[in-house]
Amino acid sequence: MVSDDCHPDVSLSDWERFRNTVSPFLIEKVLDRSETRLPNWYLPRGRGAATPSSYLLRRAGYRTGSRRARGWIKRRSDELFKGVGRDCLIVRRCKPFWRIAWDTGAWTQAHDHSNFALVHLFGSTPIIARTYQEATYLAEFCFKKNPLPTGLFWVHECPDDINGAIDFARQRRVDEARDISTLRAIA
Repeated sequence: MVSDDCHPDVSLSDWERFRNTVSPFLIEKVLDRSETRLPNWYLPRGRGAATPSSYLLRRAGYRTGSRRARGWIKRRSDELFKGVGRDCLIVRRCKPFWRIAWDTGAWTQAHDHSNFALVHLFGSTPIIARTYQEATYLAEFCFKKNPLPTGLFWVHECPDDINGAIDFARQRRVDEARDISTLRAIA
């Protein structure tokens, strides 16, 4: 499986370096995938996710205790949406976090997941919010026609070869766990 620009393969050492050197103006915390409960089809090559900083949330208009941004409709207890012209912004629960999506209304992928996800440039790391209120403000802020905050952009939630990407990510985890076990046994 070959990675593409929107779904890169990031080495474990590069991921660890990113976790330790990320900008506090953009990201509060970087989490490993096992801490997020992201579905396996969602950015399957991603090693984890990141929560937005309070600085970024303030820029987006969110303040602690805010209600959800205006115009958002709660479809179910785990999903909110807001129509924006022909597009739709969607916030979905991924306990205990909320992921942010942009649906263009066009089914261009060979699978059911045609939405775009808000990510950090490094490794297409998804940005997930702690509350749906945070997520609604951040979704709107990043959707507007203004330039996105440096380091953030939108990518397809799934690569075209979704099954290959999921298999690749699973095998990578197995190989890395085996390598770590081997190193521990040697030490």
